[in-house]
Amino acid sequence: MTHADVASVDGLQQAVDGLAARLGRSVAVDDSQGRLVVASRHFGDEDPLRTYAVMQRDSDPRVMAHFGAHDIYRWTVPGRIPANPELGFKARVCCPIRAHGIPFGHLFLIDDGIGADEIELAAAVADDLGRLLHRRLVLHDRDHGRRAEVARDLVGDDPVTRAAARRRLSDEQLVETSDPVVALSVLLTADEAPDTTLRIALERLERSPRGAHALTTVTGRQATVLVFGDRATTDTGRALAALLVADLAGARAVVGVGVPASGPDAAHESAVTARRAAEAAELLPHLGGVAAHDDLGVYAVLLALPPAARTADRLPSGLRRLLTQDAKDSLVDTLETYLDCCGDATRTAGALSIHRSTLYYRLGRIETIAGVDLHDGEQRLALHLGIKLRRLITTQGHDGG
Repeated sequence: MTHADVASVDGLQQAVDGLAARLGRSVAVDDSQGRLVVASRHFGDEDPLRTYAVMQRDSDPRVMAHFGAHDIYRWTVPGRIPANPELGFKARVCCPIRAHGIPFGHLFLIDDGIGADEIELAAAVADDLGRLLHRRLVLHDRDHGRRAEVARDLVGDDPVTRAAARRRLSDEQLVETSDPVVALSVLLTADEAPDTTLRIALERLERSPRGAHALTTVTGRQATVLVFGDRATTDTGRALAALLVADLAGARAVVGVGVPASGPDAAHESAVTARRAAEAAELLPHLGGVAAHDDLGVYAVLLALPPAARTADRLPSGLRRLLTQDAKDSLVDTLETYLDCCGDATRTAGALSIHRSTLYYRLGRIETIAGVDLHDGEQRLALHLGIKLRRLITTQGHDGG
């Protein structure tokens, strides 16, 4: 639904058009951030900056600065804003739009000699608009709370609660289709970032075309986003995750993308994998703040272990011996690269920028110190898992050595 559609449903457009017809003047209404909410037809009194606002649904930043210089965001009664010829800005009459102490924006008229009785009429309409916008806010909050409650219950641990939420999802037609679904788990990692930052970012996402038909729920510094239907794919999840990380850059957020799922408990199942992916994004900086569970590889297995089980005593004994004698981790790094390269000596030497003879010397030392045979598949697998587990242990703050 566009701004115009919403305005028409709320009665805003009708109120503005009625005022414009009575005054014979164009009328515009901005929200508290300077974005155009609704405008009447033009009566030939507009300036280029009004035309720009109507076309772009936003105000020129220079106009916003001009408004700020006259402190209109603190006004509680109508006033006049002088012209600025350098900007091509005609003088305006500005009527604040408020209700129950909440500022919702401003009603503007081009001031080419507007009389006191016209300002009084415009102020009365601004009061009506405030009541309409307050009603919209209340209805939005109720709808948003209802959707958030269903999303929270869909991903919860109680099967009975999940079943009730699925019925609500269908009965109240909150989404076009509930199958399949992909979950995103969002986590703020900056201690100083307030959780309101997360709520605002998610509301922006829901109002955007990409977030259409998504449900979100926030608990403290963690949130879950559920995307349903044809858009419930890992690729869509990655795209939304990148948007959220960029929007929450100051809060250093990480986002995990779950595995798309179908069936009665799809939201819960996808959310479990999304939380695991978010943990990976937090613990493994090289992922860049976004991790899809499908891309985690061995880390998906290791992160299924509870954090309390990820301790140094779980590492293979051979790896622990190697760590004890390899203070600078040079041999461990060599071993990890060798195993990542599937035991291919040429690839390993190239990745490490060393000669193959140097690589063979290091591998020989690794086998001697660790007491392992790198030609044994099971021993190599155990070492590889151990090295990846150690990376998680280290980033969790445990002693990985």
